[in-house]
Amino acid sequence: KKIFLFLIMAISIYPAAAFRIEYGKDIVISQPVNENLYIAGGKVTINAPIHGDLIIAGGTIVINDSVTNDITIAGGEITFNGWVGGDIRCAGGKMYIRKNVLGEVVITGGNIMVDKGIVIGGLLASGGNITIDGNVNGKILGVFGEFSLNGNVLNDVDLRGGHLSINGLIGGNAVLAARTIVFGESA
Repeated sequence: KKIFLFLIMAISIYPAAAFRIEYGKDIVISQPVNENLYIAGGKVTINAPIHGDLIIAGGTIVINDSVTNDITIAGGEITFNGWVGGDIRCAGGKMYIRKNVLGEVVITGGNIMVDKGIVIGGLLASGGNITIDGNVNGKILGVFGEFSLNGNVLNDVDLRGGHLSINGLIGGNAVLAARTIVFGESA
């Protein structure tokens, strides 16, 4: 019932448009979707392009193909293996971003990882452990237990938390507040 209520609330947030709803224990999307897609499930796998917004509530979520618009997700373990043309809004236990995101990433969770070579538009993050090995074209705002910045940021950063490690370049102003701050050779 809680997941169904989440879907009803999510549908009411977005403007009227064509949409599709899927729900169940194991959901696999294997054909392209040309509308907004709302999913509630235990395990959700996206293996085809989504040409619209994607809204998911689930346990284990794996997105293996592209999403042309925005993504809103709540889940336990979330993996983004597909390109995202809009923003990502995400809450979860573990999150992995393994493909480029044109928009901003607004994310909260226990462990957050952006892979090396990946480019995201901007980042607003709060979490236990955040590792950014990729590059950020916009700003980073972060509150964390541990934050590792190993990529480059083209704009400002505001990072506050426990342990901060910087081994990349920051192209704008920086506000850094942490119990420990370590600068690597590439900083």
